[in-house]
Amino acid sequence: MANADTIIREIEVFYRAYIDGFNREDSDAFLESFAYPHTLLTGERGMLVTATASDQRRFHQHTMASLHECGWGRSGIDHLQVWPFADALAMIVAAVTRYKKDESVLEKVRACYMVRRDGGTWKILTFMEIKPPFPGPGVG
Repeated sequence: MANADTIIREIEVFYRAYIDGFNREDSDAFLESFAYPHTLLTGERGMLVTATASDQRRFHQHTMASLHECGWGRSGIDHLQVWPFADALAMIVAAVTRYKKDESVLEKVRACYMVRRDGGTWKILTFMEIKPPFPGPGVG
């Protein structure tokens, strides 16, 4: 049984690797960050279930194409909080800034993730964007 501090550190490493893979546009690393199935929860569209890695690959390609159309260059983590719920379950709240290629700010995003340890690695189960002006959990 891991203690909370150990779990927090593991998840911080996991999340930083997830963002690094996203920034490198490494679709395999990105896909490995998710459990299958997993969900995207939004107020506008409700629950979107991604059943397979192939479905996630299409979503990732669409997302990257949309970001590149806006001039995206990279994403940076501004704030990261982790709450372990059990040895293999935790919640993450992350504040991320998306930068354009010229390093100007494209947008700021806050999101909440539920993650689960699966076979020794952490995987994203759910992703929920925290839309302004709503604070969501944790530090706003």
